[in-house]
Amino acid sequence: MLLFAHVGLALATARLSSRLDLMFLALGSMLPDILDKPLGLLVFGSASMGRTFGHTLLFLIILAAISFHLQDIKMASLSWGILVHLILDSMWSSPVTLLWPLLGGFPSAPYLDTLSYLQMLLAGLEDPGILIPELLGLGYLLILVYQKRSLILARHKFTNNYKY
Repeated sequence: MLLFAHVGLALATARLSSRLDLMFLALGSMLPDILDKPLGLLVFGSASMGRTFGHTLLFLIILAAISFHLQDIKMASLSWGILVHLILDSMWSSPVTLLWPLLGGFPSAPYLDTLSYLQMLLAGLEDPGILIPELLGLGYLLILVYQKRSLILARHKFTNNYKY
């Protein structure tokens, strides 16, 4: 999955609870990729090694335990976003990664330079299993912006009238 599916569909799940912090939910929905993509490139030498620590159940459990211990809605929202990310990435189909370190190290991935990796991601949009969630996520984000337009415009007007 790409940006729109992760963020848009995670934000759509916020309708299940009015207590979730939308900013932290959105951050959590992208956090596994924010951590793992650069890590895969720097540590493993390939952009295609983008599913490591942030895509594990251990990572999710640690953050969820911290949020439970602190009783912090921001950490809970972050954890919920990560859970949605793992579900959208179908991580159950890669149990070695999901259950790391129980089943051994991370599976190796073919070497791809950054451009080839981006081409692979975009080519994935030909798969309806990727394209449809992306369109649904984008659609929800557009609806959310439309619903929040007065709040967005009010903030924009306030910042433009503020003198430095």
